[in-house]
Amino acid sequence: MTVLGARDLNRATLARQYLLDRTTTPVKEAVAHLCGLQAQEPQEPFTGLWSRLYAFTPDRLDRALTDRQVVRTHLMRRTVHLVTDDDALAWRARHDTMLRQRVLATYRRELADVDLDALAAAGRAVMADRRPRTMAELVDAVQGGRPGPPRRALGELLVAGLVPMAQLPPRGLWQTKGGVRNLPLATWLGRDVAPLPDEGDEGHGGDQGHEDPVGQQLVRRYLAAYGPAATADIRAWSGVAGLPAAVRALRDELVTFRDERGRVLLDLPDAPRPSPDTP
Repeated sequence: MTVLGARDLNRATLARQYLLDRTTTPVKEAVAHLCGLQAQEPQEPFTGLWSRLYAFTPDRLDRALTDRQVVRTHLMRRTVHLVTDDDALAWRARHDTMLRQRVLATYRRELADVDLDALAAAGRAVMADRRPRTMAELVDAVQGGRPGPPRRALGELLVAGLVPMAQLPPRGLWQTKGGVRNLPLATWLGRDVAPLPDEGDEGHGGDQGHEDPVGQQLVRRYLAAYGPAATADIRAWSGVAGLPAAVRALRDELVTFRDERGRVLLDLPDAPRPSPDTP
């Protein structure tokens, strides 16, 4: 099996990330190819796209945000990412269990007695009026003045783990200050979040990868943007535990290598793997 050294992997990643050469790809297509951009810091996607796209100007991303072609939302690893509208709707359900588990792990004691189904229903009922709210406003409306868990814990559970939310502009616009106002993804984008094909498969490592087209898409898309990679790399990027089953379902269409540590690396057959001597 071919061994890929650090320079091989470095050049492959740089090529796939549009960091060997800038590209003329439009903003939405670039964000899709990159599987989203980290956006905890609202201005970072502008630097990321300027580094990758010819003649990029901030207004191009501003328009994509206000036109709802891209959206800020909690997704991979429970961090805020800038992703396309299509990916936000297609991928959210695949991340639901991870998102809930990470919030509950952070606030284990504070949220120990919370009825998750009842809280989610209350959050959706409040947001049914289609009015954007801050996290504090949502918590106020759900609690209705009654005592309950700490507000921060309850708010993070609602906006990151239970009700798929978009963070609305002006948050995330170029050099524009704005607090986080939330609206359900389905309301903001005008389309429902795609459900999992099998509601019984929440992504805990079962052998249902062949029934998990979204998981398979995530694997292909990750490799196109970051490969060659080990299955552990895919999990570290996404935070989702159940993708090894999707990898097994795809093995016949993938090629394999090893890195210098002996790990098996997977890749798409036709993905770019430049010479390690590429400047």
